[in-house]
Amino acid sequence: MSPRMPRVLVLNYEFPPMGGGAGHASYHIARTLAESGCDVDVITSGTNGHTIFEVHSGLRIFRVKSNRRSLHECGMEGAWAYVAAARPIFQRLLNAEQYDVIHYFFGLPTGFLSLLSPRSRTIPSVISLRGSDVPGYDASNNGLQWVHRAMLPVTKRIWKKASALVALSDSLRDLAQPILPEKTIGVIPNGIDVDHFHPNGYHATEHAGPLRLLCVARLVRRKGLDDLFHAMALLRDEPIHLTLQGIGSQQDELARLAISLGVADRISFAGFKDRDSLPVVYQKADLFVMPSLAESFGLATLEAMACGLPVVVSRVGGMVEYVKDGENGLIVPPRDPEALANAIRSLARNPGLRRSMGARNAQKVRQEYTWQHVADAYLQIYQQVRHDP
Repeated sequence: MSPRMPRVLVLNYEFPPMGGGAGHASYHIARTLAESGCDVDVITSGTNGHTIFEVHSGLRIFRVKSNRRSLHECGMEGAWAYVAAARPIFQRLLNAEQYDVIHYFFGLPTGFLSLLSPRSRTIPSVISLRGSDVPGYDASNNGLQWVHRAMLPVTKRIWKKASALVALSDSLRDLAQPILPEKTIGVIPNGIDVDHFHPNGYHATEHAGPLRLLCVARLVRRKGLDDLFHAMALLRDEPIHLTLQGIGSQQDELARLAISLGVADRISFAGFKDRDSLPVVYQKADLFVMPSLAESFGLATLEAMACGLPVVVSRVGGMVEYVKDGENGLIVPPRDPEALANAIRSLARNPGLRRSMGARNAQKVRQEYTWQHVADAYLQIYQQVRHDP
C-alpha cells in the first residue's frame, strides 16, 4: 500500500507575479505537487497592505503585506517585512491544520520563521537554498556579505533544525557545505514549463539583418552586464544587435555606459516582459548570452535552451552543470569581455553550429528539466522526512 500524499505548507517571500526565478520555481513546484495529489497551502507576499486569500491552480494562497521596492525587486526591508507579516498567519495555520511537511524557500529570510513558532518545531521541514541565502554567494554585493557575517549563527541554527536541506545546484551545495559540514545537502535543480517554453523554428531560419543577441536578466551588477557592453564595443565591426529584456537598479548606469562606449545604437533596453510573453522573445533571437558574476542556477538560460537557442555563459554556478562547452554552448571566464566577445563572434559567424547547439538544448531540457521531475524529487524527500510511514 502506497503512503498517502503529504499535506504541505510552502513559504516564500517571492511568488508570481512578484520576484524572479525562485518565485516561479516555488509556484511551479507547488502547482505540480497539487496536480499530483498533494494538499498545498502557500504563504507569500502581497502587493498591498491587506492579507489576501485566493485559490489558484489547486493551491490555497495567503498573501501578506510586504514593503517591496517593486514587483521584481524585494530589497532587505521587503524580505524582513514579509517575515513579520507572515508570522501571525503562519502560527494560525500551524495550529489549525495538520501539515506533514513545511517547505521553506530560502534559509534567510523565510527560514527564520522556523525559529518563531514552537508548533513548527514538531513538523518536518525542508529548506530550499536558492543562492542569496548562502554565505559567500555574490561576493560583489557588500551589503549581502555583511548580513551573512552578522547572521551566520542564526543561519546555522536554521539549517540544523531542518529535516532536509536542498541546494539548487552542485556548485551551490559545495558553497553551502562548509557552513554546516555535518549536514547532508541534497541537490534538486530548477525546471522549465516545456509546453510554454519551446522552439518555433523562427530563429533557425536565415534572415537579413544583424545577429539577434538576447539577454534576459534583472539589470543588476551581479549579472555582469557591464562586461557584456564592453564585449559589444569589441564587436563593433560585427553585425550584432543586443536586446536586454529586464529592468533593475543598474539601468541608468548601463545606458550611460552604452553611450560612452559608442554602442548605444546597437543595444535595446526592452524593459519588463511578463512570463506569458517571454517565449516569443527567446524564439525571435539567434543567440542567448548570460555573463553573470554569480548564478545559483540560471533559469533564464535554461528557458532560452528550451526555446532552442544556443547559449554563451560565464563559468559560474549552476550554468556549467547543464551547458557543456562546445557541445550546446560556449563557456567563458567571468569578468572577461574579450573572451565573451570572441565566443559571441564565433557563434555569430557559424549559423550551422548555432542551429545544432539549439536543437540539442531543446531536447536536453525536455528530457531532463521538467517541473514534474523537480516535484517528484521533492515529493520523495517529503516522504522520507514525514513522521508517518
